[in-house]
Amino acid sequence: MESSVYFLDFNRISNTIKAMDKLLEKSISYIEPGSSIAIKVHIGERGNFTYIRPFFIRKIVDYLKQQKAKPFVTETTVLYPTGYRRNEEEIIETARYNGFTEEGLGCPIVVADGNDGEDGIEVISDFPNSPIKSIKVARKIAEANGVIIVSHVKGHVFSGFGGAIKNLAMGCTTRSSKKIQHAAHGIVFNYEKCNSCGKCIEACVFSAIEMIDNRPVRNENKCMYCGNCIFSCENNAIDIFKDGKERFQIALAYVAACVLKIIKPLVFINFLMDITTLCDCCAPAGNIITHHIGILASKDPVAIDEASLDLIDNSPLLPGIPYPDPLGKLNGTDSRIQIKYLEKLGMGTRKYRLIYI
Repeated sequence: MESSVYFLDFNRISNTIKAMDKLLEKSISYIEPGSSIAIKVHIGERGNFTYIRPFFIRKIVDYLKQQKAKPFVTETTVLYPTGYRRNEEEIIETARYNGFTEEGLGCPIVVADGNDGEDGIEVISDFPNSPIKSIKVARKIAEANGVIIVSHVKGHVFSGFGGAIKNLAMGCTTRSSKKIQHAAHGIVFNYEKCNSCGKCIEACVFSAIEMIDNRPVRNENKCMYCGNCIFSCENNAIDIFKDGKERFQIALAYVAACVLKIIKPLVFINFLMDITTLCDCCAPAGNIITHHIGILASKDPVAIDEASLDLIDNSPLLPGIPYPDPLGKLNGTDSRIQIKYLEKLGMGTRKYRLIYI
C-alpha cells in the first residue's frame, strides 16, 4: 500500500504563504482544541546559514493556533562539545542569534531534554536483533499531545543524508541516547599513521584519551563518540569502523522506531532547499548541490525520506556532483540504508504517491 506524500513544488507556486496553508490543510488531520503540539526543528548551529528559515516555522505555528492548539517550538541539546547548543541557555541564545525568537515565532521555545540533555522517558528496544537496548525520548516531545517533525534535508558525514528519520532518532532523544547511536560507528586508532602529537587528547573535553607508552589510548567508558578526535587528527590516524556508516544508519532506524513507539506524530515535513553536503550542525555546511526543490509533507517518515531522495536524484545537480544519491556518494555511503531498515521495522513504506499542492 502506498503512502501519500504531499509536494509543494517551488516551480509551480506564486504565493508561498497561501501554498504553505494548503500544504498544512492537506497533510494535517483534525487537532483537538487545546492540544499541546511540539514542533521539532533544527535551529542551526551558530554560524550556519542554510537552516530552515524561521518564517516557515511561524506559518506552522499560525496554522496550529487557528486550530485552537497550543504549539511550541522545540530542540534538543547536542552531543558534540564544540558549538553553541550544549545546554538550555546556549540553545535559546543560538535560536535568538539565528532568528528563532518567541516573539517572531508566536509561541514558546522549549529545550525538550532539559538543561543537561538527559531529561527523557525510557523506551525499551524489543525489536528482533536490535543493536540498541533502550533509549530515552526527550521528555517535552514525548509528553506533547502531538508532534510535527520539521526536517531540513541535507547531507551528513556519517549517515549520507539527514531527513525525517534522522530528526526522529537524533533530534528527539537525550544526549546519552545520541551517544548510543554514534557508538554504533565506533572509533578506531591507526597507530601506523599516528605521530603521538597529542592533538586528539587536547580535543577531547571528556578526558577520554590519554597518552600511554607514547601513544593515545581511548577510554571507552568516558568516550562520548562525538567524533571531535577524528576531526582534530591531521594524519587521519583516527577513523570509524570500516562499515561504521552502515552501522550508524541501522542504529538511526532502530532508535527512530523506538521514538515512534511513544510520540504522536501529526505529520513529517521535509524542506528540500539549501541542500548542502553537510548538516546544519556545521558552520558552514558545505556547497549547495542543486536548486531549491520544494516542501514535502507526509504521515510516513519512510515515504517522505524516500521521496526526498528521489526528487534530489531527478533534479539538475551542479557540475561535478555524483549521481544518483549525490549526498550519499559525497559522504561515502548509501543514504537509503536507514530508510530500508525503518521500513523493515514496520514503521512505513518506501512506496508512495506524490500529490502536488
